[in-house]
Amino acid sequence: MRGHTGKISPFFISVTLVLTATAAIIICAAALTGVEANYSAQYFFVCYSSEDNSVSAGALSGTVGDLGGAGYVLGYGGEFYVTVACYYSEHDAERVQKTLSARGENCFLLKVETGAYPLQSVGAKSRKSLFEGNLKTLGSLSALCYECANGLDTGEMGQSSARAVIGDVEKGLNGLKNANPDNCFTAELKRLGAVCSEAGGDMIYSKDLRKLQIAIIDTIINIELY
Repeated sequence: MRGHTGKISPFFISVTLVLTATAAIIICAAALTGVEANYSAQYFFVCYSSEDNSVSAGALSGTVGDLGGAGYVLGYGGEFYVTVACYYSEHDAERVQKTLSARGENCFLLKVETGAYPLQSVGAKSRKSLFEGNLKTLGSLSALCYECANGLDTGEMGQSSARAVIGDVEKGLNGLKNANPDNCFTAELKRLGAVCSEAGGDMIYSKDLRKLQIAIIDTIINIELY
């Protein structure tokens, strides 16, 4: 709209700027709406009952560790869980839970499923393939820890084999660190590297591998992609 002087009306300029800004916001929102990374998995945690706060859970974790369990305190859905072990089969988890309950231990199962992960920024959208690859790699590393823990329990694996597995997990985590120098995975991968280092002590026990396994799964189920 032009005035009688032939100049562009200030009102027209203001309306144009508002409409342009609004259009940009709509385009940005549309670009983000419905965009998700995907990684589907099911986890079945055998947990000890504890008070619903991190202090009591932390106190119980040491006791669980002394009994041969992972003792990893998992935060999920606003609650804290002291984990004994994590399984990929509900049948296997129920069998262990029933065995422990028969011994008088107060245990229960926690089932967690993953699927769609909302991508919470334009930058996250551009890294969708990277993030999905991260989740798949972490899933493979957690399964490697699980198999090693089972092997130590059955005697099929010795210390040298367990140490080699931990070395492989460390290499995998380092590869992920190099691929994710500054995003939502960076701090988590640093944390997992520390847990991995702790697992490789003078003597490696199955509970050390189970703790590392669950620490990795913790990242998988709780990571927010931004």
